[in-house]
This record gives sequence, structure tokens and C-alpha cells, in this order.
Amino acid sequence: MDLRDVAANVVHDYPGGAPSLAPRIGKNATTLAHEVHGTGAAKLGLLDAEKITLRTGDLRILEAFALNCGQALIPLPDVVDGQVHECMSRLAVTAREFGDLCSEVSNSLIDGVINDNELARVDRECGELISSLRTLRESLAHLNTQSKPVSEVKTKGRS
Repeated sequence: MDLRDVAANVVHDYPGGAPSLAPRIGKNATTLAHEVHGTGAAKLGLLDAEKITLRTGDLRILEAFALNCGQALIPLPDVVDGQVHECMSRLAVTAREFGDLCSEVSNSLIDGVINDNELARVDRECGELISSLRTLRESLAHLNTQSKPVSEVKTKGRS
């Protein structure tokens, strides 16, 4: 996947395009347009790609970078309050994510062939399930810690 094409699409898809996005990341609009299109010697830097991703909330550059490196993204879990209802809610989300994975796999197997797009969708569903499992685990660990007397709580990094 061509990162320059992906970056150009992200910038183009931002409301107002490069003229609107550029000042928000500390760039001149013409410079940004040249960088994402590879005009002349212009090239988009890694820190600017990060700024674009953070400002737009669009993960396509990050996803393409990961894909090109044979990796997948897994969202980090949100901070959880550790209450029982939170744990049950996280369990329900995890069950739904597992169902989504099963659905994607079964739909992809209908013709007995897995194409690149189907595999990418399965990979995405796997990542979402893993993220959900991690979030559930964090909720349960927090609840576990809350239920112990302070004298029994271990400090991270110590046994």
C-alpha cells in the first residue's frame, strides 16, 4: 500500500482539504499538498504524519504503515472504573466482538476462498477481539485489586 497515496487521501478527505488542515498542524497549505503528493523533492515527515493522524482522527496512514510492515493495530483499552457492572459490560462487548469475528470468518469462507480483502477484514476483527479481551482483563484486574486490603496489593514491578 502506497503511504503517499494514503496520506494524500487523508489530507484530501479532511473537511476543507490541505488549506484547512495545514495551519492546524503548523504547515503551509501548498507545502502540505506538495509533501503528500511527492511534488519535486517534497516529502511528508514522520512527525507530520503523526500530527495529521492526531488532528484528523483518521488512522489510515498508521494502518497502512503497519500493514506495510506486516503488523496490525490493536486499540489500547480505555481506563476502566473496575465496578462489577463495568466488567459485565466489557464481557458483553467481548462476546459481541467474538460474534463479529465468527460472522466475518463464516462469510469469507462461503466460496471456499479467502481473498486479500476478506483476510484484512478478518485481521481487523481479530484485533478488535484482542483489544476487547485486554479491556475486559483490565476491568477484572482493577476489581480484583479493589477487593484486596491495601497490605495485599502488590506494587507493579515488585513480587
